[in-house]
Amino acid sequence: MGVSKYRMNKNMQRFTVVSVLVTCFFFTLHFLRTSPTELFVVNSPFHYSDISKYTHIFTSILSPNCPALDEYERESRNYWQYYGFQHHMKLDEDSLSNILRVSDEQENELGRVHSELMNKYLHDEHPLYQHMRKQVERNNKPNNKGIVYVSGKNYYWLTMVSIKYIRDVLKDKETPIEIFVPFRVKNDHHCSKIEKVFSKVKCSYFTDHLTKTQIRQIKGYQYKALALLLTQFNEILYLDSDNIPISNIGDMFENQLYKKNGFISWADFWKRSTNYKYYKIAGLSRFANPISTTPSVESGQILINKSTHLKTLLLAYYYNLYGPEYFYPLFSQGFPGEGDKETFYLASRASNEPSYLINGHKTKSFGYTNKEGKYTGQGILQGEPSNPDNFWFLHMNYPKLYVNKLLKSGYFDKEKKRHWTKIRHAHDDGKTSEFKKSAGKDLEYEIWKIMDELLSTDFKGFQVFKDIGNDEMADYVKLQMKTIKNQL
Repeated sequence: MGVSKYRMNKNMQRFTVVSVLVTCFFFTLHFLRTSPTELFVVNSPFHYSDISKYTHIFTSILSPNCPALDEYERESRNYWQYYGFQHHMKLDEDSLSNILRVSDEQENELGRVHSELMNKYLHDEHPLYQHMRKQVERNNKPNNKGIVYVSGKNYYWLTMVSIKYIRDVLKDKETPIEIFVPFRVKNDHHCSKIEKVFSKVKCSYFTDHLTKTQIRQIKGYQYKALALLLTQFNEILYLDSDNIPISNIGDMFENQLYKKNGFISWADFWKRSTNYKYYKIAGLSRFANPISTTPSVESGQILINKSTHLKTLLLAYYYNLYGPEYFYPLFSQGFPGEGDKETFYLASRASNEPSYLINGHKTKSFGYTNKEGKYTGQGILQGEPSNPDNFWFLHMNYPKLYVNKLLKSGYFDKEKKRHWTKIRHAHDDGKTSEFKKSAGKDLEYEIWKIMDELLSTDFKGFQVFKDIGNDEMADYVKLQMKTIKNQL
């Protein structure tokens, strides 16, 4: 059976087109040294945001191929030390390199992926980074600044308390707020209710930007870096849900140390315990000793400019994706608060983007002295970068003020007293100051008062807690308010 000239020409045209496409593909691979996975991801219709594409690259191409860092040569607890206090045991290169076991294999593999990440995927010439950089620049407008929370069913109540303090006590009705929630849940109406109660509050969902599979790979501490990358704001005040700003937020964005550096970190109670092998992995060996003298970081609040610190945020996201297996133990080595806390500051060092870590003073806690004279801490006070005694944040992390959980624990029966009466340094039992006098106002009463208003007025008729009604819960809150007021 014969073949027409027309059909032969048509087949030749198809063959030529395919040949050209295949040639172009391999030409691109050869000269750009781009893997098929990367080419697919960068142009993928399935990854509908740059962060989704970066997530795929991080979890496929840049996944460390070595055992997790989970073996310790020495007992970490024996090395815990408060920042600013003398200790009989030095935290020097020898001790900090030998608490956590890091084999040559692990060090080399982490160094390999870290180098590839910095020199390729976060390089100014990489197309994905360039595209994201342009998006950030388009959003770089003078008033594109706001507050970011990560919340959800276990955190909504604390987020409400923090937002209400901003709106009703600080009288700040204008600073926009974005609340990130991992998944859209059909019967979860809390965030939409918060949007209606408070002005200029927006709820955003990670699944609007990443696939559900990607979101299921992360949790807890790891969400923070993702929220900072996805937020609509370029200038960001990130707050943990149990953290309340008690000073003017506009002044924070105008602070000269922030404007100069674009990133402020606050110190924790503890000395830095980062393993020295990290500095080699990240190409920071020549800065190891200066960095090691800084305190560890308390990341319940972060003030950062995405326009100047995009690489910091992308690298911090990578550190958090692999935090539990590799970077959390490498950065903290079992010291208190191990988690995302060091990832942002150390990412700024590795990215060579400026940052200001408040140091040279001892971070203060607040709490009370019990009948036996023992001090019991309730949270952390963080101050203005240039004047740490001018308090900016009240981080109420122990206990967290979930009133339903406090009720179940017997708090309202046993704890008929003020809990925020003293301020002291972490290690200084004998040197305390009066809480109200130092804070300049009765913060404890203010917080309980706004909790009552949330239950009795703002969310009346809306069930805030599944296990107890608002009215009943408000009765217990009012009793605590009365206790506090009677102990002026």
